[in-house]
Amino acid sequence: MLRSPLLSLVLAAPLFAQQPVTTSPVADSTVVDTVAPGMVHTYFVRQQGPWRVHVVRVDLRSGLYDVRSVRALDSLRGRETVSGMMERARRDGRNVRVAINADFFNLTTGESVNNQVSDGRIWRALAWSGVPRAPMRSARGQFGVTRDGRPVLDRFVFTGTVHSGRVSWALDGVNVVPSNGQGLVLWLPEANGRARADSARTGRELRVSVVGGSWRDSLMLRVRGRVTAADSAPLAADEGVLVAYGSTAARLDSIARVPRTFDVHASWLPTVGTIDQLVGGWPVILRDRVTMVDEAATREFTATGNANVRHPRSFVGFDADTSHLYLVAVDGRSAASVGMTLVEAADFLREQGVAHALNLDGGGSTALVVDGRVINTPSDRGGERTVANALLIEERRRPQ
Repeated sequence: MLRSPLLSLVLAAPLFAQQPVTTSPVADSTVVDTVAPGMVHTYFVRQQGPWRVHVVRVDLRSGLYDVRSVRALDSLRGRETVSGMMERARRDGRNVRVAINADFFNLTTGESVNNQVSDGRIWRALAWSGVPRAPMRSARGQFGVTRDGRPVLDRFVFTGTVHSGRVSWALDGVNVVPSNGQGLVLWLPEANGRARADSARTGRELRVSVVGGSWRDSLMLRVRGRVTAADSAPLAADEGVLVAYGSTAARLDSIARVPRTFDVHASWLPTVGTIDQLVGGWPVILRDRVTMVDEAATREFTATGNANVRHPRSFVGFDADTSHLYLVAVDGRSAASVGMTLVEAADFLREQGVAHALNLDGGGSTALVVDGRVINTPSDRGGERTVANALLIEERRRPQ
């Protein structure tokens, strides 16, 4: 996957150039602008690279803002610009002030590589986000927000459970075919159009009705029908499918015999509390202000062509006491700004006060949007690229 042309790995691009591109020498400069109370945009020009970097710092203590993850086109598949996702949210009555692109994705389908949770709703969940063809199972870095608004960053893995009375079974994923062909997965209508089996990973499925609840607590399901070969037949809004891959078929047969409603619970390891928002990246580059880039080569199987080469970059991070969130876009692939290696980025972010940071999709995907305008300079010739998902910073809605 690291060299696959189907994945957006480090290609990024926004539309609006805050400063005209020039090859003539200019002095270092720092321009600071207050976007809104508790939200500051800082634009750095550094000749050391040369680099041009945009940093939006959000005061989470103010209680003025919420951090949300969103899907392109509100779908598991498909792509949309970050500014397009912001505009859709605004049409829904949300006052979104800042947005940045998030996870790596399949360029053909638009499916993101890692887990994603939006407002407690699980779009995609994996027991392991393992890198294809890697020598061992692993999990990539992810950024999340707990239900109480606290930012978290780790290599989260999904651990679900199906309950019926005193009996329980492990659930290994949501809306994803296991890369190793083993696991019990719940497919929901969000994944319509996605093949639930292929020539390498066939499965057996059991249709269920979604009769109540939500992922924030538990989903309540009821068996409908019998176990059959897995297919891709569309699901209605109140339907789901449990699919058993590989040796988990016996687990599915047991669930099929449940005569009453049963519950499905979701949790994540390591445990940090209830996760309300979650997006993936690759890799974690700062942990407690310590650079993690070298360790990421074995923990997250980073590629030297990504980590050690200067590219446009996108980052999300926060400080040691979780009081401030940072969204960062590094321009690249131009004479004005060449981009950063991950080590250079980790050093720069630490200088800004960031203690924990995750590398998001970069290169042509990098887009940082403030009040509807892309403020960094995209590297794609066509301007802002369509991507899989994004992080939004929006004004908190007040009770009516």
